[in-house]
Amino acid sequence: MEGNMLTAARPYLQLLALLTLTPPPSFYEGALRGCDWRLWMLGFGCYCFCILLLGIDVTYVNIRILNFQILMLEVEDFTSAQGKVQKLCYPLLLIVIHGNMLIYFRKLGSIYTEIAALERDIDAASQSLGGLGRRLKFRQRLAKLIGLWLLILSVAFPLVSVPSMTEYMDWYYKIFTELLLVMFQMKIVEYGLFVLFVEELLLRLRHTLIQLQQEFTNCEHHALLQALCVALQRNKQLVARVWKLVGELEIYYTLPMMSLFVNNGFAMLHIVNWAYIQTLNPNDCTNCRFTRFGNVLILLLNLLIPCWLSQRCINTVSCTPVELNTSIMIYRYSFVLLQYASINRIIHNVRCGAGNSNPEWLSNILREYVLQMEHLKLRFSCRNFFDINLKSFGGVS
Repeated sequence: MEGNMLTAARPYLQLLALLTLTPPPSFYEGALRGCDWRLWMLGFGCYCFCILLLGIDVTYVNIRILNFQILMLEVEDFTSAQGKVQKLCYPLLLIVIHGNMLIYFRKLGSIYTEIAALERDIDAASQSLGGLGRRLKFRQRLAKLIGLWLLILSVAFPLVSVPSMTEYMDWYYKIFTELLLVMFQMKIVEYGLFVLFVEELLLRLRHTLIQLQQEFTNCEHHALLQALCVALQRNKQLVARVWKLVGELEIYYTLPMMSLFVNNGFAMLHIVNWAYIQTLNPNDCTNCRFTRFGNVLILLLNLLIPCWLSQRCINTVSCTPVELNTSIMIYRYSFVLLQYASINRIIHNVRCGAGNSNPEWLSNILREYVLQMEHLKLRFSCRNFFDINLKSFGGVS
């Protein structure tokens, strides 16, 4: 694993590997070879298997206690079936996550390699135009988004879910159950981390495109025009590679993300149904109704955040009509503020010199760029089952 972006994300990837959500980053480095690599792989596989056995044991205990409570409250049929399905999601999710890691182990390595290669090529392409400038460091953005997200999940989720757990469960099984629940939610954080990789690459490409636009505006020499056209063609090719990277991420995360969306939906339905049943229980705790509401809210927000991050990437490429009008105003008044415009808007505003018409060579490249952006729409989806963006989230909600 090379590149500043992957190095900055390494602590988060190691934490996720500790929870058996992703292979350790060291597996994709050249430091481990031969027998050492096989031993580490075997150890990690045994560790994942132990977590799976723990999940099966926790599921068995939860279903036993659920059956006991249902007999006490005399609410069988729908509540019993719904509760058992929700509890059975624990081992099924672990099987999906661990199986996905095994099947797509090499694909994840190729994703890491492509991220590092794209970062290197984008930085190299921007050097002739003055570099990427003083932008907010990617490490700081990771800390503000991923680090804070992980911290809130680790603290807030147990605060709202543990008090709602039944008193008939032993304290250590409560800890194991909570560990599994937090693990599943952190798999969504892992997806958000890779979406941030894509967004950072797009922001760097947009910054380079803005620099090219400024150079075209001041271009008066034929040799400089040729060099700028070559740089624009290279920018177009790098954008296409980012689209390909998004497609690879879609293949890798389809099964886990579909399973997690279904799991969170079942969990929210079960919590709401159980809260309704517990209104008839005089022994129900006073604060449980509030903690159940907080539990549902966190499950919902944890689905909203990756949709919001994906939408930010999409908006970096293309804007809604309202955003387009804003971008036109930004373009008219300041090149500094043009950094907030979309890539599509910047392409349409590229002009060579002070004239209104562009040379034929530049016009052909811009036409190819526009056609590429029209035909290759940026989509974060689960193999076309559903898209991961704010529009789809609003439709599901």
